[in-house]
Amino acid sequence: MVIQNFTDVEVVQNLVENVSSLTTFIQAIGGLILIYIIFNIISMILNRKKTREIKKINANLEDIKRLLKKKS
Repeated sequence: MVIQNFTDVEVVQNLVENVSSLTTFIQAIGGLILIYIIFNIISMILNRKKTREIKKINANLEDIKRLLKKKS
């Protein structure tokens, strides 16, 4: 009876260690996914700013072209 309880305890300990490792692995993947999402949000914000600046530059370029055509 004592030997059977000893093996049961070992099985439970091995199961807890495996679940602990799996939990750590899942947490690491979750952290990477969170970092990826944050990176994409920041990138999206910066791309919007760049797009607005490019639109302003294009508008200014059109104005310059129009002014040069008037002088010609």
